[in-house]
Amino acid sequence: MKLAIVRRRFGRAGGAERFIVDIMRALEGRGVDARLVSEHFETPDDLLPRWTRVPESSGGRTARLRGFERRAREAVAAGGFTLVQTHERMTGADIFRAGDGVHAAWVDRLKRERAWWRRPFLDLDPFHRHLIETEKRMAKESGMLFVANSDLVARELQDWLGLPASRIHTIANGVDLSRFRPATAEARLEARRAFDLSPQDTVVAFAGSGFERKGAFALVEALARPALQGVCAVIAGGDRDPRALAAQVRRLGLERRVKLAGALPDVRPVLAAADLFALPTLYDPMPNAALEALASGLPVVTTEDAGVAGMIRDGGAGLVASRRPEELAQAIAAVADGRAGMSGAALRLRPALDLGGAVGQWLALYDELT
Repeated sequence: MKLAIVRRRFGRAGGAERFIVDIMRALEGRGVDARLVSEHFETPDDLLPRWTRVPESSGGRTARLRGFERRAREAVAAGGFTLVQTHERMTGADIFRAGDGVHAAWVDRLKRERAWWRRPFLDLDPFHRHLIETEKRMAKESGMLFVANSDLVARELQDWLGLPASRIHTIANGVDLSRFRPATAEARLEARRAFDLSPQDTVVAFAGSGFERKGAFALVEALARPALQGVCAVIAGGDRDPRALAAQVRRLGLERRVKLAGALPDVRPVLAAADLFALPTLYDPMPNAALEALASGLPVVTTEDAGVAGMIRDGGAGLVASRRPEELAQAIAAVADGRAGMSGAALRLRPALDLGGAVGQWLALYDELT
């Protein structure tokens, strides 16, 4: 079987990109010829021969997006693929993996976060309007199957796009358990030295690109609260304007306690240095970084708007809180105090996180469709 996986931009540090790399490598050993169709590719070298490059379009943000959709359709039409699986909002595919959730649901959350006078601009923004309209057109294509990566996304596909349950499959993300496991004492000490942290520090890890959506600013605000006095954080990830987060850290006088690691190709040292993981996200359908933290034995603090929230709550592997600094600080403090028991609960979730299980579900789906 020859499978096209469409993803417009493929960066080194993104969770969705790491998941695609893991899936492509796993599928290679199962007789599936998976090819990546994208206009930008940074990682990794062994997949370069399986990359179909789509030329970048010119113009504004919306024009470039429309250009990619058109050229990606042309590329897959010329490639002789058995199945086309898009990770972008694009008509004409067999499968849409809604890894980024429902765009209309994201804009709705963003409106609640913005000042009242800024909300109308979101409705008028041609980029948001295009994505929302594309989702509606995709929902009308009766031959397209939607794959949600969490129950949260499955519900929103029905609520926002009116999709019947018969057109939705839920396949959660998986983690390579051979790579993500509890750090040894030596690895923990080495990671803490690398981030200029002492063995006695209580350390919160954060990993995610797009600091506003993922909650990096909310985390830094929480660290300034009395409940987290002395608690340190290592923040890994990229952003369009990383200087804004650095400025917030300086404004709050947290330079010693908050380590800004930037975008990293490997987050394992960040997890090794930490006692717990925090992702106070505004919207994250199924955060790979949180799954990797759980697989590494770290309890997690996140929000109801993360697809992993139910797993954490039901498994006792952390707490679900709001993004409000006081409540977030209290939740982080509570998890830090109870981290031994919650870490054990996180490790009990490891079998359910195995990438092999996710690959098996994808293969079963491909068999069903071919």
